[in-house]
Amino acid sequence: MKKLVGLGVVMGTSALVLSGCFSFIPNKMREEAILVEKDKVKALEVDIDLGVGEMNVSSGAKEWVEGNAEYNIKKLAPQVDYDVHGDTGEVEIKHKGSTKLGLSNIKNTWAIQLNDSIPMDLTVETGASLANLDLQGLQLEKLDIEAGVGDLTVNLGGDWKKSFTTTIETGVGQTTVILPSKVGVKLTTEKGIGSSNVEGLMSKGNGVYVNEAYDKADVVLEVNSELGIGEITFKLDR
Repeated sequence: MKKLVGLGVVMGTSALVLSGCFSFIPNKMREEAILVEKDKVKALEVDIDLGVGEMNVSSGAKEWVEGNAEYNIKKLAPQVDYDVHGDTGEVEIKHKGSTKLGLSNIKNTWAIQLNDSIPMDLTVETGASLANLDLQGLQLEKLDIEAGVGDLTVNLGGDWKKSFTTTIETGVGQTTVILPSKVGVKLTTEKGIGSSNVEGLMSKGNGVYVNEAYDKADVVLEVNSELGIGEITFKLDR
């Protein structure tokens, strides 16, 4: 029930974006840097919340977080907050204003790179958006993804050095999740109204799937998936 309520809110937001029931006038395109500089913390908690637009997230930052945003409405500008609690740095990236904008020609694109030399808990929330999360190479300790309306691609392929748990909740749209073949994978799916496709993994029954490496693996990715109205595909990186 909680999931359906949240989905209804997201769908309502999307309707506002597309309906034209407000009179916001888009401005010229603006560009703004997204930056969190390195310090002495030993771990990061990163929370990225994209209400509307397109987003690409990947590894490769020299600082903790690097990137840029291009947008044509002031309220869609990124707001980057950073706090330190003990040895942990807490990063939050979100819009500066409301994303309930009534026009169909919104332009908002975020390109974000994360540092791959520090342990990280990553949370990503998307509303009416297209998102590509290429998370290969990051030192993930935990990953939570909640998608609203739109398409989502999550790349977890590669040779991970440490086990972690992932939760993926999808809403309306097409989601593709790429899983590693070199380390163990245990996928647990909870179906909603939509459909799911699992390619290259073996079914253990009751919505549980594993890859060939799982039984003898020292490193295991536990992926928990809750499907909304859309379609989700899980496949291996080979």
